[in-house]
Amino acid sequence: MEHDSSRSGYHEPEPGSAGLSEVEEDWGDDFPKTFSVNLIWAEARDKEGRPGAIGFQGGMPWHCAEDMKHFKELTVSHPVIMGRKTWESLGLKYRPLPNRDNIVVSRDPLYSAPGATVVTSLDDALDLARQEAIPDDGLDRSEIWIIGGAQLFAKALPFANKAYITTLDAEVDADSYAPDMQALIEAGLWSEAEVGHWHKPADLDCGIRAYRFSVLTKTK
Repeated sequence: MEHDSSRSGYHEPEPGSAGLSEVEEDWGDDFPKTFSVNLIWAEARDKEGRPGAIGFQGGMPWHCAEDMKHFKELTVSHPVIMGRKTWESLGLKYRPLPNRDNIVVSRDPLYSAPGATVVTSLDDALDLARQEAIPDDGLDRSEIWIIGGAQLFAKALPFANKAYITTLDAEVDADSYAPDMQALIEAGLWSEAEVGHWHKPADLDCGIRAYRFSVLTKTK
């Protein structure tokens, strides 16, 4: 596991402490700390009508300002974990994501992500995200956000207890898909905690007819 010295604060991970979300750990305080692992993505339908489309050729096949604002409001001041392709899709101008602890998962231990920390497994990423920085960097590590891509969402699903999904009324080219959450809901493993109303984007020429925000929670 490689640690990038450009991060704010130094972490010394405790080995083997990844495990399940909402895990209580004794930090020597008067009360245990609880950690929540959240998934977050926006999805549309592909040109064949398949739901869950989240990407195309390494990027997002849309621009929705309202979704970007929503993403920032939820993830700012928390650790964010992403795969290498998601990191690269951010572009030099936007990475690392400011006021967040950026952690990149790559199979290549020599991969460089200036401003972020590179680890080689999701377990290591979760371990690292939960470690308080010394000195304190002001981040809230009680919520850890998995922000993509498709492979990392699939790997993180067993650890996650919430999914924040922006549904876009649009048809797009796609080669990357989110987990089939509807199937998990029908199986009784997840449930819809919040389903927002449909809204029209301010930019009516963005190719998105409407959007809505939903929150799913794991039941089992």
